[in-house]
Amino acid sequence: MVAFECDRCGKCCVSLGSLITIERQLNDRDYYCRCKIDNSVFLGHVDPAYCEEIADEFDAETAAHSIQEKKTCRFLRKNRQGEGTLCAVYSTRPKICRDFRCYRMLIRNHEGSVCGKVIGKNTLRTEDAALENLWKEQVIVIPYGDTAAWTEKVVGILSEHDYHADTVE
Repeated sequence: MVAFECDRCGKCCVSLGSLITIERQLNDRDYYCRCKIDNSVFLGHVDPAYCEEIADEFDAETAAHSIQEKKTCRFLRKNRQGEGTLCAVYSTRPKICRDFRCYRMLIRNHEGSVCGKVIGKNTLRTEDAALENLWKEQVIVIPYGDTAAWTEKVVGILSEHDYHADTVE
């Protein structure tokens, strides 16, 4: 098993706007927030680089007496130090975000390079045509009931074809 590593692409955050809400601003960096998925309340401590931007948006919505339903999580921001996105409350993000894994298995080729990711139950994301064909022919047909048994079979099939599977914890 390998540890899950978030690459902070933000794809998991783009549909959480209506599910992660700010209930109250405590100061320029801290907010009481609610995650509507599990109805938990969490203290969002905003990264200093983004606190003014988030505070301004919250103040504008509060002054208008209507909190906008955003599609994207309000804490997802463009990374100012590089490419991609980041979470402005990453260190205090809700449990649902901390527990989320966007993939459950990494597949490496014979050179050790990641050439595929398994997401959901058994969906493969890859640009490796041979791996994609192998998946369609031998993996998709495996019944998905017992997760451990399914994973063991998939690891065996991949190994037989010179791939290495790392399950994610």
